[in-house]
Amino acid sequence: MTTDPVAENETHLAADAPNRPRDPRSREQAEVPARAHGGKQPGSRRPLIILMAIFVVLALAGLFYYLRARDFQVTDDAFIEAHIVQVSTRVAGIVKAVKVEDNQEVKKGDLLIELDSRDFDVALEKARAELSQANAKVLQGEAQVEQAVAQLAQAQGLLTQQRAQFDVAQLNYNRNAGLFQKDLRAVSRQDVDTTKATSDAGRAAFDAARANVEAVQAAGGAAQAQLRAARAAVGASEAAVHDAELQLSYTKILAVADGKIARKLVEPGDYAQPSQTLLSLVEHHVWVIANFKETQLTKMRAGQPVELKLDSYPNEKLKGHVAGIQAGTGARFSLLPPENASGNYVKVVQRVPVKIVFDEPEDILRRLAPGMSVTPRVRINIQPRNGGNQTQVEK
Repeated sequence: MTTDPVAENETHLAADAPNRPRDPRSREQAEVPARAHGGKQPGSRRPLIILMAIFVVLALAGLFYYLRARDFQVTDDAFIEAHIVQVSTRVAGIVKAVKVEDNQEVKKGDLLIELDSRDFDVALEKARAELSQANAKVLQGEAQVEQAVAQLAQAQGLLTQQRAQFDVAQLNYNRNAGLFQKDLRAVSRQDVDTTKATSDAGRAAFDAARANVEAVQAAGGAAQAQLRAARAAVGASEAAVHDAELQLSYTKILAVADGKIARKLVEPGDYAQPSQTLLSLVEHHVWVIANFKETQLTKMRAGQPVELKLDSYPNEKLKGHVAGIQAGTGARFSLLPPENASGNYVKVVQRVPVKIVFDEPEDILRRLAPGMSVTPRVRINIQPRNGGNQTQVEK
């Protein structure tokens, strides 16, 4: 087996290298750059410079954040609010049809639910029949009053005639009686008796005519009373008809505003009772109720601009303004307000509801629903002018 003499020589040189003395000139050449830099390598300062740069950047960022954050008040205790109408029926009945579904858009006046109206149709027909009867009684009473008025006029005419006849008879009797007393030969006793009988008959006829007038007047009064009662019955019957029409109209439940249907709890065939919630109608108009700490309200005023960020749409920012600050904390209007005079008082920073109104078009707000979480940022370095939306920066 033959070997390469050149490779064998290199192997011996490598093995003897640790035992050979080093060249002093190479060591001096390596120490010259180190002495030129104060005994340290040139790259040893880079970590310190980087740390100082990072510190300066963080300080500037913190200063910028502080200067910017002091002009805003932010809270994550805020939610979308809207008017929610609890739709119910005002009369009891079987649900005949449900015209809407969950999440359906409706307009004001649209038919939502229809109840079985047969019982109410019968009640309306009955009320109308009673109204017709009452009107007939009114006509009858009016006829009776007219008849009584005619009879009264006739009786009064007869009374006038009988009074005139009685006056003539009384005058003849008085004249004959006087002449008879003065001169027995001027008037006979028979003439006096005859005129006396005629006068008495005239008085009796006059008294009868007067009694007849009084009777006719009484009958007329009774007829007028019956007429008033009949007219009152007509009014009651008309009210009954209106009530029956209202009850019938309640069998059709209409939308009271534009909005969207939510929580539909009724189906055809169900028995609906008054005040029972059948479905909910969420109106399109929405706003934000933000519960700020009382320490955040120092410079907050109505009309200040607000930037709104929704958790459901994190990439979008909506605009709005402060509409008003509630006159009282949320705890004060709770079901059981805190009793701070009980002796175990612990001070807690209270939260005050602040109403924020959107400044966005209505079509953009259609996708917002009550209960959604919102993070509002109120710019408090803006002082509203005259309480409106126009603002100016405080000097």
